[in-house]
Amino acid sequence: MLIGWAYALLWVAALIYVAHMASRRRWLGLTATVTTATSWALLTAGLVDYGLAAGHWPLVGRYEFPLCLTWAILFIYLALEMGWQERRAGVFALAVALLVATYAVLRPSGEKNPSPLLPVLRSPWLQLHVLSAVMGYGAFAVAAGLAVARLLQRNPGLSPGADGDGKGWLPDIGASERMMEWSVTFGFPWLTFAILAGAIWAQNAWGRYWGWDPKETWALVIWLWYLMILHLRPIRSWRGRRLVVLVIIGLGLVFFSFIGVPWLVRSAQLESLHGF
Repeated sequence: MLIGWAYALLWVAALIYVAHMASRRRWLGLTATVTTATSWALLTAGLVDYGLAAGHWPLVGRYEFPLCLTWAILFIYLALEMGWQERRAGVFALAVALLVATYAVLRPSGEKNPSPLLPVLRSPWLQLHVLSAVMGYGAFAVAAGLAVARLLQRNPGLSPGADGDGKGWLPDIGASERMMEWSVTFGFPWLTFAILAGAIWAQNAWGRYWGWDPKETWALVIWLWYLMILHLRPIRSWRGRRLVVLVIIGLGLVFFSFIGVPWLVRSAQLESLHGF
């Protein structure tokens, strides 16, 4: 019930952000922020309630993980908005959060039922590994939302302030790029730690740190992709639209890791020790 209310409020918040972006009325922006924060609080309570019913942290499976990822996206965006004092990017961050949350909400009912962990998952490394991945991917999701906002700044029909004066429908170009880069910079250490924690967990569970499992390999691809972004960021010729496109592609790689890799494992009958 709590998760359902959080999901509904997320839609309401996104619509209010759209109204704020179009009208620039301060009270609408504040209402959108409060609604988003309320949705995040309800989602937090819902995840706690679900975890108590399941007897473990709600971090595994195709229902729990997307909900946690939604939680991280909202948390990181709200923290970013608080420091940035800019609400016109809210609709883009919430659009990504809604995409992830909708995937979770539409899962079959059998996947939503709380269930005990498999023996191999009963380890403190589960929390360290998955929570770090959630924070890293959440930051990359926020960065991708800001990247879309930055791309639309090129369209004067959508943004009278497309020259970067910050007076149009969309946030200032320079600020969007800085916040996008901040999000990538914030997420990269979390992803790094998630991979290291996963390797230690794998050693404890399976007797090896790295086995080129499809999921492990794709996590490395994502890590290398964002490492490339961080190295290209200081190069003037790669700033702007080029870097923005790379950030958006990066989120596509993250989504493929969660949805595409398991499908590929099943379709090609590859060996994998990861359930999702």
